[in-house]
Amino acid sequence: MDPREIDHLPSDLRKRWPIAVARAEDKLQRLQGNGQSATRLIHAAQRARSVAQRVVWLQRAATAWAQPLEGIAACRRGCSHCCHIPVMISRTEATLIGAAIGRSPQPPAHAIELDRTSSPEELHEAEARMLAARPFGEACPFLVDGTCSIYAHRPMACRTHLNLDDDDLLCRLVPGINVPVPYADATQLKAFYLAAQPHAELADIRDFFPVAEEGVSA
Repeated sequence: MDPREIDHLPSDLRKRWPIAVARAEDKLQRLQGNGQSATRLIHAAQRARSVAQRVVWLQRAATAWAQPLEGIAACRRGCSHCCHIPVMISRTEATLIGAAIGRSPQPPAHAIELDRTSSPEELHEAEARMLAARPFGEACPFLVDGTCSIYAHRPMACRTHLNLDDDDLLCRLVPGINVPVPYADATQLKAFYLAAQPHAELADIRDFFPVAEEGVSA
């Protein structure tokens, strides 16, 4: 990252960023991964006949990929900073979540459609646009008492979102500031995710499952 890109950060975050990056790189060098399990699951996804089956297999692959990283990540149960940022999911994932909880997803008010040539970079840009359009710090509708109430059915975006620093300092939301975080690189998984569901409708999870006035029962 260009040092100029962190000049806008508060001093404590600006000082932490290079330390966090070094920590993440050191952890990854010493990591003994679970790549073979994830690869087998990706191959199963590629052989699946339906989009829903492909997505389920890729979610399992993401879980296998993340398993060794969880031991070195800052992410812990009860830490919910990332449950207050946009979470891009596909219509297929929304349908799978809805089937698991007995609640049909709603037509999203704001959605995008990606085609067969769309890249993970384009998905990231779309996520950035969604970030700018949503209220700051809006909680996920499935966050209950600081914990994910659909954890077993959580989407790919959540399964691959891992901070490789030692604590949650860089994850804490700062109004008006996009704080960089040394996330685990899930670019390859995201590419498979896009390829598995061409022309997918993508929207924030809050658009598929808007919170009713009486709250959400997940």
